[in-house]
Amino acid sequence: MRVLAIASQKGGVGKTATTVNLAAGLALMGSRVVVVDLDPQAQASKALGIRLEGGTIQNSLGFALQAAVQSVPTDLRRYVMDRSEILTKWGAEGTLMLLASEDATMSNAQHLLHTAGPDKATLLRGLLTQLADDLDFAVIDTPPSVGALPAQALAASDYAIGLCSHEYQTLEGAVAMKATLRYVTQRTGGAADPLYLGAVLNKCNPVSKWKRQEVDVRNGMVEAGLLPLISEIRADDRISGSYASQAPAVIQFGNHEPGKRYAALLQELFVRMDTPEAEWEIAPTADAQLAALETRREKAVISV
Repeated sequence: MRVLAIASQKGGVGKTATTVNLAAGLALMGSRVVVVDLDPQAQASKALGIRLEGGTIQNSLGFALQAAVQSVPTDLRRYVMDRSEILTKWGAEGTLMLLASEDATMSNAQHLLHTAGPDKATLLRGLLTQLADDLDFAVIDTPPSVGALPAQALAASDYAIGLCSHEYQTLEGAVAMKATLRYVTQRTGGAADPLYLGAVLNKCNPVSKWKRQEVDVRNGMVEAGLLPLISEIRADDRISGSYASQAPAVIQFGNHEPGKRYAALLQELFVRMDTPEAEWEIAPTADAQLAALETRREKAVISV
């Protein structure tokens, strides 16, 4: 099973949308996938149609983490919820599972993990190995903070990607996340060594709508060594609107731009997973793109 963490230390950048759409996209391709919702806000769970409340709170991944951190034998499989019904529109052969979150239980788990310290750094990693024979991918949604839960996500992961949007502060969050990755191997005593796959530009605009801030962020992603992916996700109301219908945009709009962009992103991530970093194609700076566009315009004028 390959484990991918979607992480940034800045909120509002689109981690949850990226998580559920990449996971659903993998399932549509025939993979067996689980979404791991580590955010106390439980947005990934809600995006897949699950709200834990009342008697269903006992299904929270937070309870599993609380038990495990206190050395109580924990069978993670009993917490897995099947959301494959979301895929029925496409007749996909894959499966889409969920380890759901809930505010109080996940917040309590975070407190216990913080108190436990480095000795429990690979707790989630160990729990996920229980699912390794039954699944092909786990995609982890992380909270926007520096703390025990994001640390568990990175230590559990084989791969990690960052996110930026057209706002300056999201660049800082992606840089901080990449820097944190450097300490994962040391913190886990070599048990974890996640590969950084680069940063995705999310909620972005076509070149005709670029403003100074987006140009600066695009330039900054390259200059800061974030290894931005060529594939980017454009701002699109269909993506955020999909929360209301509890099915990711890649499922509802698979043949439209949201579905096609997430599919392209998945294909590029596969390439980066399986090839050396030196062979990756890196997105150019905004300045380079604008210069290339101007050159094409000049050539077009001359040809006329």
